Amino acid sequence: MNDGLNGSPILESQPNFRSFEGIRAINGRKFRANMVYRSGGLNKLSVTDISRLEEIGLAMVIDFRSDREVASSPNAIIPSIRKTLRIVIPDEARDRAMEFLDMNDAEGLEKVLITDYRRMIRNDTPRFAEFFRTLEQTNDLPLVFHCAAGKDRTGIASVLLLTSLGIDSDTVKQNYFLSNARLKAYADRLIRKVTEEGKNGEIIRPMMEVRPEYLQAALDEIDNSFGGMGNYLSQIIRVDAELLKAKYLE
Repeated sequence: MNDGLNGSPILESQPNFRSFEGIRAINGRKFRANMVYRSGGLNKLSVTDISRLEEIGLAMVIDFRSDREVASSPNAIIPSIRKTLRIVIPDEARDRAMEFLDMNDAEGLEKVLITDYRRMIRNDTPRFAEFFRTLEQTNDLPLVFHCAAGKDRTGIASVLLLTSLGIDSDTVKQNYFLSNARLKAYADRLIRKVTEEGKNGEIIRPMMEVRPEYLQAALDEIDNSFGGMGNYLSQIIRVDAELLKAKYLE
């Protein structure tokens, strides 16, 4: 069930559910099969999707969503899951986006996620550290980590994880930007819906995508506030990179 960097989606109702399987590190080692997945919300899974997740033995869910998001869209019940861990990273961008949409402020919407990526690095570093402690210590595998769309909070977590494993930056970015292809149909539907409601739906497209300036905002914040990615991972988050490589790379 390898969808690696660009294979076919694993789930029919959550196109951004995908594996890290086969992604190759600089040293030639590859991410092990059926160990770690990333995803958007698991609240609308079909019966077929639940069966697929049971087949792969999905054992753990790490949910980055806020209390509000979980209350409004609880995850589907997946019988194979042994543990669900909440590591809450607030969805502050949503409220600001709604304000800018009501004001028809396209420029404001273009900057919401730039601001939010910087905020996540400044404010939510302890949550990313908890994410890494879990990856290092858990025996509940395979696991999936996710947020609502699986592109921003999950995207940053994926960038940090792949970087810590010695994956080259081009491959890390390819994995990050794959969300655009996986979520395009959903984004187009939502934009049409907003337009049908009498608003300028197209101005929300920046919120529905990942863009180079979003990721760069996070990387710049890591450089400016934490002395660069190497220091951020080793001294701030205190990643045990060798343990992770032994556990997740073949």
